[in-house]
Amino acid sequence: MTLAKDSAPTDQITSLNNTEDIIIPPCDLLSDEPPLESDLHRDQIELLLACLKWWWRERTDFYATGNLTIYSLP
Repeated sequence: MTLAKDSAPTDQITSLNNTEDIIIPPCDLLSDEPPLESDLHRDQIELLLACLKWWWRERTDFYATGNLTIYSLP
C-alpha cells in the first residue's frame, strides 16, 4: 500500500498555512433532519471495515469503504 503523499512530488503538495480563507461553520447548526448515524454507527462501520480488510488482507480483488451523511447549510 502506498500513501497518497508518495504519489505527488513534494513541490506539488499544497499547504494549508493560510487559514484566513477557511470558513468554519458554527457548532450549533440547525438541522430538521433526523439523525441517521450516531457515533456508535460510525464506530461499527470502522470496526466492520477493519475486520473485512484484515480478513481479506491477502486478496487484491475487493474494495470496502463506508459513508456517513453530512448535512450543512451553504
